[in-house]
Amino acid sequence: MKKYILFFILAITSSINAQQQLSFSFGEIPQNLMLNPGAETNFKSHYGIPVFSNLSFRAGFTGFTLADLFLNDSRDFNLKFEEVLNKIDSDDYININTVVEVLSAGLRIDDKTYVSVGFYEELDLITYFPKDITELVYYGNEPFLNRPFSISELVMKADMLGVLHAGMSRKVDEKLTIGGRVKLYSSSLNIETNNNSGTITATTNNTNIIRQTLDNLDAEIRTSGITDSNGDANESFNDVFSNTLLGGNLGLGFDVGLTYHFSPQLEFTGSIIDVGFIKYSKNIRNYTAKGNYILDGINFEYNSDDPSDYWEQLEEDFNANVPTGETENTYTSWRPMKINAALKYSFGEKRSKFCYTKTHKQYYYNSIGFQIHTIMRPLKPQLSFTSFYEKSFSKKIHTKFTHTINDYSAAIFGVATSLRVGKLNIFGVLDNILAVTDVASANNISLNFGFNIVIN
Repeated sequence: MKKYILFFILAITSSINAQQQLSFSFGEIPQNLMLNPGAETNFKSHYGIPVFSNLSFRAGFTGFTLADLFLNDSRDFNLKFEEVLNKIDSDDYININTVVEVLSAGLRIDDKTYVSVGFYEELDLITYFPKDITELVYYGNEPFLNRPFSISELVMKADMLGVLHAGMSRKVDEKLTIGGRVKLYSSSLNIETNNNSGTITATTNNTNIIRQTLDNLDAEIRTSGITDSNGDANESFNDVFSNTLLGGNLGLGFDVGLTYHFSPQLEFTGSIIDVGFIKYSKNIRNYTAKGNYILDGINFEYNSDDPSDYWEQLEEDFNANVPTGETENTYTSWRPMKINAALKYSFGEKRSKFCYTKTHKQYYYNSIGFQIHTIMRPLKPQLSFTSFYEKSFSKKIHTKFTHTINDYSAAIFGVATSLRVGKLNIFGVLDNILAVTDVASANNISLNFGFNIVIN
């Protein structure tokens, strides 16, 4: 049983994170405007295929791979788990992020102005690995007498929300294009805990009695959406999903971005995405515990013939000595802000293109550069550095090859492709292509694709 409990702790602290940063500065697709509202556009209008205009998914976790635990090599699972537990630390995490663009469209107002609107659904989860607590549960307290185990490592945040947005890109002059986007958030589900404090310490006074001391406990879990307005648990996904359509907790945010040409061949792009907040006031359940607690026992021994009675007595004793509470207080949660920046140098053969009102533009078939992506997280920012090479094989086929260094690995190779078939634009992005043949040995993989009608 202990093995399954520990695997559950490990599983909920791994990370899935769907980012679309490889599409950043890839100007042949309309979705670049979602990563940089100040991106240049070379079309008259675009219309996303509903639900399929932009789908993205990434899964990953830092510190270990699934093969470390489940490789069929006849080794004992407990031994594998202990090796993984020794490798990871409290900064390792699991992050899940998926985006489904339900509706999107854009229209050129004049030669300098392009507006875009849309609605998308997003699921975002990050949870860090509570190494201290996991070691305490797995090994017991006897090997760690007088060692304080920190509760502050319990950090996680989960959101499910819908986002209604409108943006504008404005060409200032031949060198500079700026843009902005306003967002209305509607969150149906939020679970978060952070800034917890307190320690658990086992001590002994040369007897067989081990004293467990819970010292200066101050912990809180804030939730919205796990119960309905009647206080009953939300067991239906449809109930949670429906509140993302402007029926949930509302918030505001904005994006800003720019494109600047130092020369016809050297280009800088940058953006700040999701500067915003959500005010939670519906279906709230917050759980708190604050105080000190002492348990005198023999190394967590209890009556195995009647464990329920033991845990009931322990819970009653804990509640009697440690003030716990459940509130419905409103709270504000900030969105995870993202920062993108890229520098690109274009070279080689030029290609000509007639854009929107028969404006003639010059493009290059090749470019190289690098980009930086940062997302703000509860403990520290997640950083990634990507170098890339873009190649246009024709006026309708464009590719981007990337190498990324981030928390997951220093050797992540990806590819992005944009294909024009008539007025239909098809794009696809696959990060970490080396993991496709052996997913178990990788700790992250991502996929992003979409279909849009683009009119020049």
